[in-house]
Amino acid sequence: MRKRRPYVIVYVTSSVDGKIASRTGDSRLSCPHDLRRLHEVRASCDAVIVGANTVIRDDPSLTVRYVRGSNPIRVVIDGMLRSPLNAKLFTDGQARTVVYTSVLSPRGKVNELRKRGVDVYVLEPMNSSGTLSLTKVLEHLYEVVGARKVLVEGGGTLLWYFFKERLVDEVRITVSPYVIGGEEAISVVEGEGFSSREEWVKLRLKNVKLCECGNEVHIIYEVVRKRMIRELP
Repeated sequence: MRKRRPYVIVYVTSSVDGKIASRTGDSRLSCPHDLRRLHEVRASCDAVIVGANTVIRDDPSLTVRYVRGSNPIRVVIDGMLRSPLNAKLFTDGQARTVVYTSVLSPRGKVNELRKRGVDVYVLEPMNSSGTLSLTKVLEHLYEVVGARKVLVEGGGTLLWYFFKERLVDEVRITVSPYVIGGEEAISVVEGEGFSSREEWVKLRLKNVKLCECGNEVHIIYEVVRKRMIRELP
Protein backbone atom coordinates (compact mmCIF):
# COMPACT_ATOMS: atom_id res chain seq x y z
CA MET A 1 0.00 0.00 0.00
CA ARG A 2 1.44 3.39 -1.05
CA LYS A 3 2.00 5.67 1.87
CA ARG A 4 0.20 8.98 1.81
CA ARG A 5 1.89 12.15 0.63
CA PRO A 6 0.85 15.73 -0.18
CA TYR A 7 -0.47 16.86 -3.55
CA VAL A 8 2.55 18.36 -5.34
CA ILE A 9 2.41 21.45 -7.58
CA VAL A 10 5.46 22.63 -9.52
CA TYR A 11 5.41 26.34 -10.46
CA VAL A 12 8.14 27.81 -12.65
CA THR A 13 8.57 30.90 -14.79
CA SER A 14 10.91 30.30 -17.69
CA SER A 15 12.24 31.97 -20.80
CA VAL A 16 11.02 30.81 -24.20
CA ASP A 17 14.09 28.56 -24.42
CA GLY A 18 13.35 26.87 -21.10
CA LYS A 19 15.74 28.70 -18.77
CA ILE A 20 14.86 29.85 -15.25
CA ALA A 21 18.06 31.85 -14.73
CA SER A 22 21.00 33.06 -16.76
CA ARG A 23 24.56 31.78 -16.35
CA THR A 24 25.14 34.65 -13.89
CA GLY A 25 22.06 33.76 -11.85
CA ASP A 26 19.72 36.51 -13.04
CA SER A 27 16.20 35.10 -12.70
CA ARG A 28 14.03 38.22 -13.06
CA LEU A 29 11.55 36.69 -15.49
CA SER A 30 8.16 37.33 -13.87
CA CYS A 31 5.96 40.32 -14.61
CA PRO A 32 3.91 41.76 -11.69
CA HIS A 33 0.86 39.73 -12.75
CA ASP A 34 2.84 36.49 -12.72
CA LEU A 35 4.20 37.30 -9.26
CA ARG A 36 0.67 37.78 -7.95
CA ARG A 37 -0.41 34.49 -9.51
CA LEU A 38 2.56 32.70 -7.93
CA HIS A 39 1.75 34.16 -4.53
CA GLU A 40 -1.90 33.14 -4.88
CA VAL A 41 -0.77 29.55 -5.41
CA ARG A 42 1.75 29.90 -2.58
CA ALA A 43 -1.00 31.11 -0.22
CA SER A 44 -3.21 28.15 -1.18
CA CYS A 45 -0.57 25.59 -0.18
CA ASP A 46 0.43 24.25 3.21
CA ALA A 47 4.14 24.32 2.38
CA VAL A 48 6.53 25.68 -0.24
CA ILE A 49 9.67 23.70 -1.06
CA VAL A 50 13.05 24.76 -2.45
CA GLY A 51 16.49 23.20 -2.64
CA ALA A 52 19.82 24.34 -1.27
CA ASN A 53 20.93 25.93 -4.54
CA THR A 54 17.91 28.24 -4.54
CA VAL A 55 18.62 29.34 -0.98
CA ILE A 56 22.29 29.97 -1.79
CA ARG A 57 21.68 31.82 -5.07
CA ASP A 58 18.46 33.72 -4.44
CA ASP A 59 18.08 33.97 -0.64
CA PRO A 60 14.26 33.87 -0.95
CA SER A 61 11.80 34.65 1.82
CA LEU A 62 9.02 32.39 0.41
CA THR A 63 6.33 34.42 2.14
CA VAL A 64 3.01 35.68 0.73
CA ARG A 65 3.37 39.35 -0.17
CA TYR A 66 1.52 40.27 -3.38
CA VAL A 67 -1.88 38.94 -2.31
CA ARG A 68 -3.71 38.44 0.96
CA GLY A 69 -3.17 35.07 2.58
CA SER A 70 -1.28 33.09 5.15
CA ASN A 71 2.36 32.18 4.80
CA PRO A 72 2.98 28.50 4.06
CA ILE A 73 5.53 26.41 5.92
CA ARG A 74 8.90 26.99 4.26
CA VAL A 75 10.74 23.75 3.49
CA VAL A 76 14.38 23.45 2.45
CA ILE A 77 15.76 20.17 1.10
CA ASP A 78 19.49 20.32 1.78
CA GLY A 79 21.19 16.96 2.20
CA MET A 80 24.61 18.39 3.09
CA LEU A 81 23.24 21.52 4.80
CA ARG A 82 25.04 23.93 2.47
CA SER A 83 22.53 26.73 3.03
CA PRO A 84 24.09 29.73 4.83
CA LEU A 85 23.01 30.37 8.40
CA ASN A 86 22.27 34.02 7.57
CA ALA A 87 19.67 33.12 4.92
CA LYS A 88 16.34 34.95 5.29
CA LEU A 89 14.51 31.68 5.84
CA PHE A 90 16.51 31.15 9.03
CA THR A 91 16.58 34.71 10.33
CA ASP A 92 13.45 36.69 9.40
CA GLY A 93 10.99 34.86 11.68
CA GLN A 94 8.18 35.40 9.16
CA ALA A 95 7.00 31.80 8.97
CA ARG A 96 7.74 28.32 10.19
CA THR A 97 10.80 26.86 8.48
CA VAL A 98 11.56 23.16 8.12
CA VAL A 99 14.86 21.73 6.88
CA TYR A 100 15.42 18.18 5.70
CA THR A 101 19.05 17.15 5.75
CA SER A 102 21.14 13.99 6.08
CA VAL A 103 23.33 12.42 8.75
CA LEU A 104 26.30 13.64 6.66
CA SER A 105 25.59 17.31 7.38
CA PRO A 106 27.58 19.29 10.00
CA ARG A 107 26.11 18.61 13.43
CA GLY A 108 27.04 22.09 14.67
CA LYS A 109 24.96 23.67 11.90
CA VAL A 110 22.01 21.44 12.72
CA ASN A 111 22.16 22.46 16.38
CA GLU A 112 22.47 26.16 15.54
CA LEU A 113 19.40 26.08 13.31
CA ARG A 114 17.41 24.28 15.98
CA LYS A 115 18.40 26.94 18.51
CA ARG A 116 16.89 29.51 16.15
CA GLY A 117 13.58 27.69 16.07
CA VAL A 118 14.06 25.95 12.71
CA ASP A 119 12.69 22.41 12.60
CA VAL A 120 15.54 20.25 11.30
CA TYR A 121 14.86 16.62 10.41
CA VAL A 122 17.89 14.41 9.79
CA LEU A 123 17.39 11.46 7.44
CA GLU A 124 19.55 8.69 6.04
CA PRO A 125 20.85 9.70 2.58
CA MET A 126 20.64 7.57 -0.54
CA ASN A 127 24.31 8.11 -1.38
CA SER A 128 27.56 9.69 -0.18
CA SER A 129 26.54 13.03 -1.70
CA GLY A 130 23.73 13.40 0.83
CA THR A 131 20.89 12.97 -1.68
CA LEU A 132 17.62 12.45 0.17
CA SER A 133 14.67 10.31 -0.85
CA LEU A 134 11.98 12.84 -1.69
CA THR A 135 9.40 10.11 -1.31
CA LYS A 136 10.37 9.79 2.35
CA VAL A 137 10.47 13.57 2.75
CA LEU A 138 6.93 13.92 1.41
CA GLU A 139 5.65 11.08 3.57
CA HIS A 140 7.13 12.84 6.60
CA LEU A 141 5.63 16.17 5.52
CA TYR A 142 2.24 14.51 5.30
CA GLU A 143 2.32 12.34 8.40
CA VAL A 144 4.31 14.52 10.83
CA VAL A 145 4.23 18.13 9.59
CA GLY A 146 0.64 17.87 8.36
CA ALA A 147 1.07 19.26 4.83
CA ARG A 148 -1.61 18.18 2.37
CA LYS A 149 -0.73 20.39 -0.61
CA VAL A 150 2.77 21.64 -1.36
CA LEU A 151 4.33 23.96 -3.90
CA VAL A 152 7.78 23.24 -5.33
CA GLU A 153 9.50 26.34 -6.69
CA GLY A 154 12.85 24.89 -7.67
CA GLY A 155 15.54 24.93 -8.59
CA GLY A 156 16.27 22.77 -11.58
CA THR A 157 18.16 20.07 -9.70
CA LEU A 158 15.46 19.63 -7.06
CA LEU A 159 12.78 19.51 -9.75
CA TRP A 160 14.65 16.71 -11.50
CA TYR A 161 14.48 14.54 -8.41
CA PHE A 162 10.77 15.27 -7.93
CA PHE A 163 10.08 14.17 -11.52
CA LYS A 164 12.50 11.25 -11.28
CA GLU A 165 10.68 9.87 -8.23
CA ARG A 166 7.29 10.48 -9.95
CA LEU A 167 6.07 12.75 -7.19
CA VAL A 168 4.63 15.66 -9.20
CA ASP A 169 0.86 15.96 -9.68
CA GLU A 170 0.52 19.36 -11.39
CA VAL A 171 2.85 21.58 -13.41
CA ARG A 172 2.29 25.31 -13.81
CA ILE A 173 4.66 27.15 -16.11
CA THR A 174 4.68 30.77 -17.17
CA VAL A 175 6.51 31.38 -20.44
CA SER A 176 8.21 34.76 -20.28
CA PRO A 177 9.13 36.59 -23.53
CA TYR A 178 12.90 36.26 -23.31
CA VAL A 179 15.60 34.10 -24.85
CA ILE A 180 18.50 33.54 -22.46
CA GLY A 181 20.61 30.80 -24.02
CA GLY A 182 23.86 29.40 -22.70
CA GLU A 183 24.94 25.93 -21.65
CA GLU A 184 25.61 27.19 -18.13
CA ALA A 185 22.21 28.84 -17.76
CA ILE A 186 19.80 27.01 -15.43
CA SER A 187 17.08 24.96 -17.09
CA VAL A 188 13.62 24.26 -15.72
CA VAL A 189 14.64 20.66 -14.99
CA GLU A 190 18.29 19.69 -14.74
CA GLY A 191 19.93 16.52 -13.38
CA GLU A 192 20.84 13.49 -15.46
CA GLY A 193 17.58 13.41 -17.40
CA PHE A 194 15.55 10.51 -18.74
CA SER A 195 17.08 8.48 -21.56
CA SER A 196 14.06 7.40 -23.60
CA ARG A 197 10.46 8.35 -24.33
CA GLU A 198 9.22 5.43 -22.26
CA GLU A 199 10.69 7.13 -19.19
CA TRP A 200 9.56 10.68 -19.91
CA VAL A 201 6.98 12.25 -17.62
CA LYS A 202 3.84 12.73 -19.68
CA LEU A 203 1.60 15.74 -19.09
CA ARG A 204 -1.97 16.50 -20.05
CA LEU A 205 -3.02 20.09 -20.76
CA LYS A 206 -5.61 21.49 -18.34
CA ASN A 207 -5.62 25.22 -19.10
CA VAL A 208 -3.82 28.00 -20.96
CA LYS A 209 -4.13 31.60 -19.83
CA LEU A 210 -2.82 34.75 -21.47
CA CYS A 211 -1.23 36.86 -18.75
CA GLU A 212 -2.81 40.22 -17.98
CA CYS A 213 0.33 41.92 -19.28
CA GLY A 214 -0.51 40.48 -22.72
CA ASN A 215 2.99 39.17 -23.35
CA GLU A 216 3.22 35.98 -21.25
CA VAL A 217 1.37 32.67 -21.27
CA HIS A 218 0.57 30.61 -18.16
CA ILE A 219 0.10 26.89 -18.83
CA ILE A 220 -1.35 24.34 -16.41
CA TYR A 221 -0.71 20.62 -16.89
CA GLU A 222 -1.58 17.56 -14.88
CA VAL A 223 0.84 14.65 -14.72
CA VAL A 224 -0.46 11.56 -16.47
CA ARG A 225 -0.20 8.36 -14.43
CA LYS A 226 0.29 5.00 -16.14
CA ARG A 227 -3.36 4.06 -15.81
CA MET A 228 -4.31 7.36 -17.45
CA ILE A 229 -1.94 6.94 -20.41
CA ARG A 230 -4.04 4.05 -21.76
CA GLU A 231 -7.05 6.35 -21.85
CA LEU A 232 -5.37 9.10 -23.88
CA PRO A 233 -5.73 9.16 -27.70
